[in-house]
Amino acid sequence: MSDRKSDSKNLPACAVEYVRRLLKKMRYRRKVRDDVEAELKAHFEDELKDCKSDKERQQRARYLVADFGDMKLLAILLRRAKKRCRPLWRTVIARTFQAIGVLILCFIVYAVWFSFGEPTIRVDYIRLLNQMNQPQLLDQDNAWPHYEKAIKLFVPQSPLVEKVISYRHHSGDREDAMRLKKMLLDNESQIQLWFEKNQKYWDNLTHEQQTVLLKCLEYNWVPFPIIAYQSPNDWRTTTLVRMTEHIIRCIKEDTELTTPTSSGTLSLSSAPEYPSDELKRWIENNTIPPNHLQAVSVAVLNEAIKRFKNLPEDISAPLTEIECEYIRPWIEQNEAAWQQYAAGSAKSYCYRPYTFDPNVQDYSIMNILMPHLAPLRRLVMMSVWHARINRDQGQLKQSIEDCLTIVRSARHWQNKGSIIEQLVSQGISNLGHEEILNILSDRKLSTAELLKLQEQLSQIYPGDYPLMNLEGERLVFMDVIQRSFTDGGPGGGHLIPGMWDEYTGYLALDSDDRDKRIFMPFLTAASMVHARRDATIAKANEIYDLQSKTTKMTPYERHVSNIKAVDEYESMHSYRFFMIQILMPATGRASELAYRGKIHHEATLTILALLRWRQENNQYPAALDELVAAGLLKEPPVDPYSDKPLVYKKTNGDFTLYSVGPNFKDDTGEIAIKHNRPYKWGTDEDGDIVFWPVAKSMPR
Repeated sequence: MSDRKSDSKNLPACAVEYVRRLLKKMRYRRKVRDDVEAELKAHFEDELKDCKSDKERQQRARYLVADFGDMKLLAILLRRAKKRCRPLWRTVIARTFQAIGVLILCFIVYAVWFSFGEPTIRVDYIRLLNQMNQPQLLDQDNAWPHYEKAIKLFVPQSPLVEKVISYRHHSGDREDAMRLKKMLLDNESQIQLWFEKNQKYWDNLTHEQQTVLLKCLEYNWVPFPIIAYQSPNDWRTTTLVRMTEHIIRCIKEDTELTTPTSSGTLSLSSAPEYPSDELKRWIENNTIPPNHLQAVSVAVLNEAIKRFKNLPEDISAPLTEIECEYIRPWIEQNEAAWQQYAAGSAKSYCYRPYTFDPNVQDYSIMNILMPHLAPLRRLVMMSVWHARINRDQGQLKQSIEDCLTIVRSARHWQNKGSIIEQLVSQGISNLGHEEILNILSDRKLSTAELLKLQEQLSQIYPGDYPLMNLEGERLVFMDVIQRSFTDGGPGGGHLIPGMWDEYTGYLALDSDDRDKRIFMPFLTAASMVHARRDATIAKANEIYDLQSKTTKMTPYERHVSNIKAVDEYESMHSYRFFMIQILMPATGRASELAYRGKIHHEATLTILALLRWRQENNQYPAALDELVAAGLLKEPPVDPYSDKPLVYKKTNGDFTLYSVGPNFKDDTGEIAIKHNRPYKWGTDEDGDIVFWPVAKSMPR
């Protein structure tokens, strides 16, 4: 190539310029242009070698340039000729890269169009949901205005009352209470000696100081100072349970009372009425009572004895005087709320329109507010204790009416649009039926009272017991689709990148715009993989239709039919329909809870019929069919876990009535025990659901 370059120095300037311009117009690879350049220059040199002078060479070169004709056409012809002469493999590679380039360009254009899609909101699903739940009845028959008033009138329990109640309901607190009861009884004489030794320290406190410390105990916190630093915040706290155990341990070991292990600082224990300021002033003013720990130990032991010493082993046992002392004032404070709650339960229906949070701009049905559920649960728990107080005061008729009020209120939230409301209603219904069974177990009702209770209970559900309703959840899904997909185009529209993150939480809640830009290619790719709008809607409707059908099947029918859950639905690929998998509710479990509520209700009616038979015949029937023949029961209750009648067995002067439970096996009426705790509703491994006799010592 260097030789060719050097030879070009002998060519006339017009020839050199012509070759340069021609090569430029070829617009081809450099190596090919170098070959063409060498060939052209060699051609000029051959034609000019006979010329005698530079003038002649210059003139001959101009003639040659003119003979070449149109430069642009010549450049095209040369380029085509070189392309025809190149190897086949080079042509294939060139065409491949060209095709890839075109595809990349098309993908970029498509991705830009895909990313800037916008949803079109055409259907007001919140209006449809409200229409679905609003019956065509008189407004005066609507229970919601009464429930709303009850919620506003409700007075929450104090921390002390809340804790006392938990000793009957919550297994963890119940275990603590029973353990402390045993410790107090086992060390009763030593504790009495401790009182005799340390009572003087408590008596030496001023009335104000005693009030402050007792107020702390109401919040179940015991304060003690860390004197070393002399700072206003140098108070530590521990729980009443831990402090009681610490004191008894020191008493048993006959050691000096030491500072207990802290459960936190004073700030962690602060509450609106907790005496934090008074405690801080004690340190600021250096007025911490002498022998503070000994004085506090007297108050703690007195409070523990008061709460735990006479607490019955059986959670359904009558309330102790101390429990009544704590709980009754709270019940009396809520009498107005109770009256409104009872009035609402007597109404024929309950309609509360769904509304949006005014602080959000997204009017998706996913953002509807349901603030009534938590207050409703609190009202129900207050009603349970209202019934127990009346029961233990001998007002049995009123206690039964309280239980019926709870069951009636549960009916108002069954078959609603949202699954969460339906699940809450099942919990309320179970509470009411449990209290009725506790009354039947502990109190003897006359034949007339049993008949009346059975009639009142059966009238709550004059038709079929309401099972799970998924139509509201279907509307929720369709609203999400119209807000997450474009409207129109191939497949009816595509999933908008980033919109599914609203429901998956793929990005952290505190992600900024930079993070979202970084992850946008991944979000776009995931959206491209997802099925289009029409296919997604069709698949969702297919699944909702299937789930609506299976929710009407008993757990036993689903078990023997091997009905798959949504996440196991064999024709649904997760990467194509992940929006469905994200939003589809756990209908199998919810449907099972509805069937539990149904059998709980029917079992209670059956027990009432059995008790009536006993009073009329001085013995229990040989089989449940005898109740039907005598007109005491419409039909034997069907166990949803076997699709056979509930198991009924006569025992020595009593009877057993139970379901085989979620393991679908008859465990002869034995309740499941898991983690040393009884499970009334059984487990997948063992245990039956026993309705009678009523299980004792079974906190939730």
